[in-house]
Amino acid sequence: MRSTLSMGHMGSHCFISHVRALSKLVQRFNMIDIMWFRRDLRVSDNIALFEISKLPSIAAIFTYDNQIMNEPDFSFSHKGFIDDSVSQLEEKFLSYGGHLNIYNLPSLKVFESIQKKYDIKNVYSNHETGNWVTFNRDKILQKYFRKNKIKWMRFQTNGVIPDLKNRDGWSGKWNIQMNLPIVQQPNLNRFKKLSLTINRDIADIHFAKIRSIRKDYTGGETSARSALELFLNKNGQHYSKNISSPSLSKNSCSRLGPFLTYGNISVRQIFQATKKRQAYLRELKVRDGWLKSLSSFSSRLRWHCHFIQKLDMQPNLEFTNMVRAFDNLRTNTNEDYFTRWKNGEVGYPMVDACMRFLKTNGWINFRMRAMLVSFASYNLWIDWRKSSKFLSKYFIDYEPGIHYNQFQMQSGVTGMNALRIYNPIKQQRDHDQDGSFVKKWCPELQSVPLEYLQYPHLMSEARQKKSGCIIGKSYPNPVVDLKISSLKARKLIYDVKGKKHTKEESAIALRLHGSRKKNNR
Repeated sequence: MRSTLSMGHMGSHCFISHVRALSKLVQRFNMIDIMWFRRDLRVSDNIALFEISKLPSIAAIFTYDNQIMNEPDFSFSHKGFIDDSVSQLEEKFLSYGGHLNIYNLPSLKVFESIQKKYDIKNVYSNHETGNWVTFNRDKILQKYFRKNKIKWMRFQTNGVIPDLKNRDGWSGKWNIQMNLPIVQQPNLNRFKKLSLTINRDIADIHFAKIRSIRKDYTGGETSARSALELFLNKNGQHYSKNISSPSLSKNSCSRLGPFLTYGNISVRQIFQATKKRQAYLRELKVRDGWLKSLSSFSSRLRWHCHFIQKLDMQPNLEFTNMVRAFDNLRTNTNEDYFTRWKNGEVGYPMVDACMRFLKTNGWINFRMRAMLVSFASYNLWIDWRKSSKFLSKYFIDYEPGIHYNQFQMQSGVTGMNALRIYNPIKQQRDHDQDGSFVKKWCPELQSVPLEYLQYPHLMSEARQKKSGCIIGKSYPNPVVDLKISSLKARKLIYDVKGKKHTKEESAIALRLHGSRKKNNR
């Protein structure tokens, strides 16, 4: 009996081994290379897509990763833009007879599911500089790929250089990258449909609750190209002149931010199209503002990559002061101040109008963004880590590398940048001289005389009644005294900035993040 049982056990063991061997053999015949789309949702000038298209057995995937989408910096507006981009990308694949596989799972689980049925040899993707969550996602996936002997091929895209140790000669390297030939669209018809049963429906995702934003953008490669053409041939003529005006910049700026954020178009494509347009205008000897505007615009493409490079080199800048000596500056937040700032009710019309404009349109120009951050950081003394997460949900063009570095700059904690406290009264006087912007977005000030529009709280009671704007009821009193709060903030920042260890930390930050043409010896 013992022998019979033993033989039966051995037979069972052999059968299981045979099944496993057969499964591995089947998997070997199912070898696949995966193109993983992330924030590079386009088919042209996509080096990873082009390179993988040369391989014999290929598939393309995109994952709606709820671990990323549940973060406080993500909102329904971002989701809508991604939906547009992915839908257009999927249609592009289908039109050429190929397939884009779309999944609703954390990226690791998607790859685990694919690996159970296929033998993944290589994963191709473009380098991404995202937030801390995507940074850690990539570390986890790198470990998984190594364990399963999967080679992860990541390619440089745009002007951000992966694994850079310092910024020596960075500008020259950026120029070389921008002048490389545009990568042509590859053949899409060989990208396979994977036979996996993974739910595609969006579930278990809890978007940040924000006020509804007007849908001025439609994501996708076609929309990106149209926006670029419109800017270069029509709207961009007065870019330099109107860039700081909160109302005029809406049409004069390129509005290419979200298309760059999600990779509907590359910086190189924009750079080369701009360069071509400049050459054409010079040949015609045009002198009507176009060349000045396009030169200014082109320089900002470099700055775009410059700031993202900082986060790529130091990913914890999302939540860590660049100079740690400033860590104990803003330890307590006045929640009433914070709420009033978020609602556009601080009692300074330009701040309130800009906040309301942003929350409706999902965009506002750079100067007004800087003013909003400056007012929160200096006048209300709110830590940039709180204000940055709030505004990230409203910026449809939210780009972590630019976003967090700018918040740190505008909050005085980088140690290497000049302290700049924006005066909202001056910004209103300079960029909304007729008061039309403020009156549109703060309609309770509609009847306030222009001479009082920058400081309506100084109107007499009689004038308040006459204008129908009662301060403290129709429109709020100023939340703080502008001059006193600015002076106090300046003193506190400079007290820390002047200390020896702050200067030492600032020098280290400058050596790491300062862009230099020559080697830093």
